[in-house]
Amino acid sequence: MLRDHERTQEKLHYDLGPRVMAALRDPNVIEIMYNADEKLWIDTYNGMHEYGTMAADAAKNLINTLSTVQGEVTTAEKPNIGGEIWVHLDGDLRLFRFQGLIPPVVQSPIFSIRKPAGRVIKLVEYLKNEVITPAQYETLVAAVARKDSIMVVGGTSSGKTTLCNALLDEVAAQFPQDRIAIIEDTLELQCNVPNKVQLRTSDTRNMDDLLRYCMRLRPDRIVVGEVRGKEAYSLIKAWNTGHPGGVSTVHANSAREGLSRLERLISEANVPPCPEGIVEAVNLILFIERTRDNARGRRVKEIIRVKGINKQNGYVLEAG
Repeated sequence: MLRDHERTQEKLHYDLGPRVMAALRDPNVIEIMYNADEKLWIDTYNGMHEYGTMAADAAKNLINTLSTVQGEVTTAEKPNIGGEIWVHLDGDLRLFRFQGLIPPVVQSPIFSIRKPAGRVIKLVEYLKNEVITPAQYETLVAAVARKDSIMVVGGTSSGKTTLCNALLDEVAAQFPQDRIAIIEDTLELQCNVPNKVQLRTSDTRNMDDLLRYCMRLRPDRIVVGEVRGKEAYSLIKAWNTGHPGGVSTVHANSAREGLSRLERLISEANVPPCPEGIVEAVNLILFIERTRDNARGRRVKEIIRVKGINKQNGYVLEAG
């Protein structure tokens, strides 16, 4: 059994190749992307950069190896492979998220490898690197002190998870005695409090299931890596039942759109949209976006506080 694992890792290392392996080791790299033109790109804490080339045959071999590891076969009828991969690096097994595609849905094999955060970027570093303004920094530190529940909103690869890690670092600094329950699809969030539990989804247990479980684990705060379905309703109920100070993310194109997105996700639980429940549960919404305005390639464009609900005009919001 051990020898089988060693052979799998040897094949995986060979197929990844020295350039990709180096990027996996680099703590500054967030994501590795390979396009149909055979070019590699890396997304880093300092922005996105071209990263050399890789032969299409090598990329196809990598996708085939990962398919085999997962007990699948990638074919023209099933041209995608996605999930998590374990790679042996420097004496440790490290987990990465992988997505690969082959023709006919693409011209040539492509893939993306997402890395967990190599380190936690503190809020003060966000300030130093002009991702947040001095006023936004003060707002976020004060929000953590008040035990506000915070929703981080943005597009794909906008930096939502990394910002959540910064907020959790601030929670750990101000409330090291709190017990925190963290729920994710992929283990990406990092929290330095000593008393925490981390739950992840599986083929048989989804986010909604895990939210119900964690209510029995006596958490002070509930953190969800990303809300993308009917679990939005369970999260709002949980945050409204004695669990303030939670953090979560949702995909949307603005802070206000984040509220509309929550309503749509709640409706997937076969209940009417409940703006009153959202107002009671969510205190602060941050919108982060990609930009070329600073070295980090991201900025928090807006922070809004959810103040209430107005039947005529909808949500009552104020700038944070």
